[in-house]
Amino acid sequence: MVRRIERLLTCGVFAAALFCATAAGAQEPLFARLNLDKLQLVSLGVGYGRILPSQIEPTDVFSLQADYGEIARSWRVVFGVSYWDSRYRDVVVQTFVDTLNQNLLNPFGPRVQPSRISLYDVTFSTEARYTPTYSGELKPYLGLGLAAHVINAEGKLVNGTFVERSLDNIAAGMFITAGVSLKIFSHFGVEGGARADLLSGFRSTQIRAGASYYFGHIRVRQTVTDSTKRQ
Repeated sequence: MVRRIERLLTCGVFAAALFCATAAGAQEPLFARLNLDKLQLVSLGVGYGRILPSQIEPTDVFSLQADYGEIARSWRVVFGVSYWDSRYRDVVVQTFVDTLNQNLLNPFGPRVQPSRISLYDVTFSTEARYTPTYSGELKPYLGLGLAAHVINAEGKLVNGTFVERSLDNIAAGMFITAGVSLKIFSHFGVEGGARADLLSGFRSTQIRAGASYYFGHIRVRQTVTDSTKRQ
């Protein structure tokens, strides 16, 4: 697991360096088109909900999210991280054990016994979220994003085997979100929504509710520009 994380970090650093080198000559047009220079931390939120992963017992999910404001009209950039832990359903484990026992060379010898297989998932996500622009404080949203899942499995049945190594994984996936947010006060709001994740061999749906603190807009770049003009 540690080696996989090290390889992922190495690839990430290499990719970032390659991107910076490629975009150096066209940095200004790229930032102008994507409005990346306008991104700033607008709100920070916490969430709690229930997640229903495929083949795994439903469990609680905890999340943090940071809204970095609009990258284009009505489109926002939201970064998030979430965590949940659970176990494989008994019927899934029993099916796996039955398959092993059916392939034993000596069917009358010792049998493989089922045991609990625990699983946890830490998810890092980047989301492009569409929120209609109008004066009301109650706003629906739709989002599409990419996520990196750090998954780890443990259990007497699989510990030290290739099954555990195959379950331990760092995988990329896609997800969609939908929900509604309500700004109650100038610096406080609530949010509720649903999310569906999809990655190779694994799916999950979840329902979340949470609260956000709004920092407001801090236009540092504009202030610097105005000061320069006055000079």
